[in-house]
Amino acid sequence: MTSISIIRPAVPTTASPRVADRIAARAGHPDPAVRERVALRTADAAVTYAELAERARKSAAELSSLGVGAGDVVGLRLPSGPGAIVAMLACWHLGAAFLPMDATAPDAYRDRLLSRSGARAVVDAGGPRALVGTASPARPAIGPSGDQPAYVIYTSGSTGAPKGVLVGQDAFAEHATGIGDLLELRDTDTVLQFAGLGFDVAQEEIWPTLAVGGTVAFLDTPDRALSPADLARRVRDLGVTVLQLPTAYWRLVCAQLQGPDGAGLSFEGVRTVVIGGEAAVTKDVWAHRDGPLGHSTLVNGYGPTETVVTCTAFVLRADEPVPATTGLPIGGPVGARRLYVLDPDGRPCADGGPGELWVGGSPLAHGYLDDPTRTAERFRPDPFAAVADARMYRTGDQVVRHAEGALEFLGRLDNQVKVRGYRIELDDVDRHLTATAGVTAAAAVALDDGVGTGGRVLAAALSVTAGGPTAEQIRADLRGRLPSHLVPGLIRVHDVLPLTGSGKIDRRAVAALLTREYAASVPQATASGAARDGSAASTAPAAAPAADAGPAEQAEQLALLLDLVRAQLRISAFGPDDDFLAQGGDSLAALRVSGAMRERGWRLRPSDLLTARDARSAAARVVRC
Repeated sequence: MTSISIIRPAVPTTASPRVADRIAARAGHPDPAVRERVALRTADAAVTYAELAERARKSAAELSSLGVGAGDVVGLRLPSGPGAIVAMLACWHLGAAFLPMDATAPDAYRDRLLSRSGARAVVDAGGPRALVGTASPARPAIGPSGDQPAYVIYTSGSTGAPKGVLVGQDAFAEHATGIGDLLELRDTDTVLQFAGLGFDVAQEEIWPTLAVGGTVAFLDTPDRALSPADLARRVRDLGVTVLQLPTAYWRLVCAQLQGPDGAGLSFEGVRTVVIGGEAAVTKDVWAHRDGPLGHSTLVNGYGPTETVVTCTAFVLRADEPVPATTGLPIGGPVGARRLYVLDPDGRPCADGGPGELWVGGSPLAHGYLDDPTRTAERFRPDPFAAVADARMYRTGDQVVRHAEGALEFLGRLDNQVKVRGYRIELDDVDRHLTATAGVTAAAAVALDDGVGTGGRVLAAALSVTAGGPTAEQIRADLRGRLPSHLVPGLIRVHDVLPLTGSGKIDRRAVAALLTREYAASVPQATASGAARDGSAASTAPAAAPAADAGPAEQAEQLALLLDLVRAQLRISAFGPDDDFLAQGGDSLAALRVSGAMRERGWRLRPSDLLTARDARSAAARVVRC
């Protein structure tokens, strides 16, 4: 008999206490050993549960004095760390939602989010302050049945306007319980807070950990492109037991840790590694197991922001066989969710047949803030549930359910892509490109980065007016008003773009065109060699580029660095004084270049290349391994 692709939770769940209440219970526990357990840890400080509760109480009083109350939104312009956690918890004490924003995004973009959300206040390095003229007269963030809000996360929107996903306290409490059970979190665990606060995964790193009485650890640097050695040192020093990493970064770290490069590096305290943000393949698991992380349990998570972070997960213990599938499965439901694989008519697909994934159950977002029309489009009544008013969310992702019950991700059904773990609407990128002065038409696509690790690069083809802007000028304009993940790393200017028979831009043809151009753009000096970590690289240093490069050793460093950057960015004309970021470089590209340098006997931290910006300045920071 054919099985139908409806997946229910293994055990029905009961209502979960809210996370703030669980933290308060520990902070006020009669046993001093419980109150004084470390809740938050940095490289040089620790905050106990009792201290966290007291700081949150004082912060809540400050916000209340500014008029913040139930249902309001409070923007957070804070770096990752104890201060941000205190501010978030303070919002919850008042029944308000917090809006965490990427600390690296341009101020204009963050101001736009504050305005769109109707935020009543903002907390930044100077403390809390009221916002004038942004708050909606009717506090908008109260969910169904009076459920208080937890947070708002903005994602890329197909109309060019970001979408504010509103998650409620009850749904998030259920998720905290579900993810805690999945990861078997205990009060002895320390979880690294790695994701940027504007990314919803950060909430999953923080609150389920505190809900069980564990410790949240913070990096001592805003840099998330840590070399494997730097990551290993920080994980060891902080006592991290659970490590949650973006798939793209995890893949690169595992590749660089294989064989001799991993010798001497230890992650022995890490028992679980959680990955997510974009699709992984089973061959990635072999790289994971062939290094110092190989002893750990691997959890492959999947979940749109609308389903409250991770809604499905595949757990693979170190002694279990690697699945025979090409894509690493995304597993089954987390917590009380229900998963449906449906055909275009909304009927369940038989196992083994591809269909669209719909997610039901109570841990779902309320919807989109102040956008009932879009909410109704994506959140539909659940015809398969026995509970009245049940809803399900249409993910737009194509999956297949295998006979043993695990789901495998196959791809998107629309123009949404995942690049470096960020969900990006290509139509959104198109609109930002065409809003640039001098650009007449544009089409964005996601390409395989061509280095063999499954990474992707955001690319765009566009046409401009006569005498219009160059690719570098367009990228600089975008960087001034958009977060980095929405800025294409590869931009090509064409006289005309390919069109369909109906006269629209043919995105598939654009993708094929850019794929050919990208493949052909490998500099000749580096096309024949590739580093084991996936970086395109030459087998020998290039000739010294200029007489003024300095002593012989510095000239050698600069020549090699130029060679590697040119190969990574596919720009043969990249010069000693060109800007790495302006030419499409990012943190993962810097990590690849750093790994390739290390293989050749030189040490260059990814952050050195990102902060120095040009190759000449970065080369001055290179030292021998």
